[in-house]
Amino acid sequence: MRPGVRAIRRPTPFLGVTAVLLGLLLGASPPAAHAAVRVGAAERPTAPDPAGEHQVTLITGDRVTVFADGGRAAIDRGLGREGLRFTTERVDGRLVVVPEDARGLIVAGRLDRRLFDVTTLIVAGYDDAHRADLPVRLSGGAVPPVLKATAGANWKKLAGALEADDGPTLSLDGVATPTPTPTTASAGAATTHTLTVRYLGRDGRATTNAESLVLGLDTTVREYLTNEAGVSTASLPQGRYTLVGDIVDAESNWHRLVQPTLTLDRDLTVTVDARVTQPVTTRVERGDARPALVDVGFDRRYGDGQVHSLSLLAGTFGTLFTAQLGPAVTAEEMTSGISSTWGVPGPDGDFRNTPYTYNLLDTQPGRFFTGFHRTVADRELAASTGRHHTQVTGRQGTKGWYGLAPGYAAVSGTLLPYDLPAQVTHLLDTRDTQWSGSFGEQIVQGGVPVYATAMGSDYRSFVAGKRYTERWNAAVFGPYLFRPDHAAVQGDRMWFGVPLYTDQDNHRAGSRSDRASISLFRNGRLIGESAGGQLNATVPPGPATFRVRNVSERHSMFRMSTRVDATWTFSAEAGSTDPVPLPLWVVRYFPRVDTVNQAGDAPIITVPISVESQPQAVVGRPKRLVVTFSGDGGASWHQALVVPGGARGYVAVIARPAGARSLSLRAQFTDTRGNTVDQTIDDALHFNG
Repeated sequence: MRPGVRAIRRPTPFLGVTAVLLGLLLGASPPAAHAAVRVGAAERPTAPDPAGEHQVTLITGDRVTVFADGGRAAIDRGLGREGLRFTTERVDGRLVVVPEDARGLIVAGRLDRRLFDVTTLIVAGYDDAHRADLPVRLSGGAVPPVLKATAGANWKKLAGALEADDGPTLSLDGVATPTPTPTTASAGAATTHTLTVRYLGRDGRATTNAESLVLGLDTTVREYLTNEAGVSTASLPQGRYTLVGDIVDAESNWHRLVQPTLTLDRDLTVTVDARVTQPVTTRVERGDARPALVDVGFDRRYGDGQVHSLSLLAGTFGTLFTAQLGPAVTAEEMTSGISSTWGVPGPDGDFRNTPYTYNLLDTQPGRFFTGFHRTVADRELAASTGRHHTQVTGRQGTKGWYGLAPGYAAVSGTLLPYDLPAQVTHLLDTRDTQWSGSFGEQIVQGGVPVYATAMGSDYRSFVAGKRYTERWNAAVFGPYLFRPDHAAVQGDRMWFGVPLYTDQDNHRAGSRSDRASISLFRNGRLIGESAGGQLNATVPPGPATFRVRNVSERHSMFRMSTRVDATWTFSAEAGSTDPVPLPLWVVRYFPRVDTVNQAGDAPIITVPISVESQPQAVVGRPKRLVVTFSGDGGASWHQALVVPGGARGYVAVIARPAGARSLSLRAQFTDTRGNTVDQTIDDALHFNG
């Protein structure tokens, strides 16, 4: 714990990231529950991408990836836009990501801010999985949609037209302006006062390249204040607010000033003065390291667990200046953070295949940073060497880390590119910081890289000076139950969402698929179906025997675990007040594989096996496990010798069929309560020759 830092309740680290991930695919949410970046549950889209994340290409050509846990987002700058700065806002359950070169047009009223409201675009079905274009409207009428594939190449020309004195305005078409989620209003909310904000540059003169954002703490207000000749005014309800003021000077230095609490109980004038800001800098030990991402942000907590989260993202420290306005607040009310990711830039400046990364996070409770400087020695950090396998030779992948400290989660981040398989050493901050890793294997669709599979790890702490190892994306890929709400019953509702493509190392994983289906039977009668990875169904009262079949195929994208077919039978009863986890089991395999997931060429192989039940479910003791294998695509099956023992609980001995290049595996398991699983994984294991 850093000196002066008080412990604050952290968000529940269900998925870690990915960051990483994959809440909607990894497990169906109970029917009542459902940027760098938290997306409010009420705003989460209802049609998730099969890989568990959403990718949104902005009109500028930049791409934002929001992972399905709603807690992580990554920004991929468009071609030729390296080093561009972004602001991210997570307010009222919405993620807004604004590139620096669009900000002036938005402030001037020429460009619709909703074009950068990532949550709105996802909910409207304008994400990359559902549309290849953005519907827009120019002042005077609709125009052809903007194609995402060429948006980046055309952005400068479009921006120039909008900047012209007689230029048009451009807005998002077909989407209503979002309505903020109601909050508890103060007793005096009906009283309106005038807030005046004056902006002064580094020379002490009024500046027009500035704007402010006012966020209500007692009332539902998110107000962008328009700058007129260096002054903004707004009539606002009486109450408490957080004020964020930004000034960009002639040298492109960005000055961010934050007032944690502004009490508006009368007409009030606030001066946002760039001269009071101080530089934000960090130095690391290795001379060839350069920042890939710098994130200066804060979490302002208020009301009943609500949070305003804002970040300023840049590719370097040299142009960032910060200051706090007004008094500090308590550590429970606010924490600020500075996170950064470093690597070795390649010839194209994209950090591809950097041999190491620095991953740093510094926090400050109760206030915003007035400048910052830190010099980091390698001995202060932990070193984790990661081995990243590939499911298809020649693919590209990404890897990143997201930090969590008391009161602050670094939820905007960057995922650095690698040619797979890859090995990289990550230098990670220690002290009171925990880290969650995020990894993805990519394919190219429509000329754009998208995640074929994405994985995330739990948050964990690291010890300074200690070395760690980690492995990602190792076969066999199959079903995994890591939390109690993958499948459950509550009242008259039953839901399923079992992740089907987890790697050996327990990463929370999701995968794209060609097709998927779930069928639910009660006492032999079909009562629910889904053409996807999740199912919610109404079930009659009383005890019954249920059968669920879940099938997913992904032949077009993968050569291993090309099809997973699992059927569970169990007894359950509807009508419970609280969710009751269903008594499901899965069978998992842990063979020795190389970095391209080959199992060698030995004629006899031994495969450790574990049999695992859903957490908190009431199940019986293991009773019977039978494993069969096929080397000819399922035309013939042979029984493996399965014996108890080993670190995983069982070991299967398999005589590889002559000429077989891959094996499909089928497991049939029963417990002493009569719960069963019949699980088949096609192309589960591959061989060198």
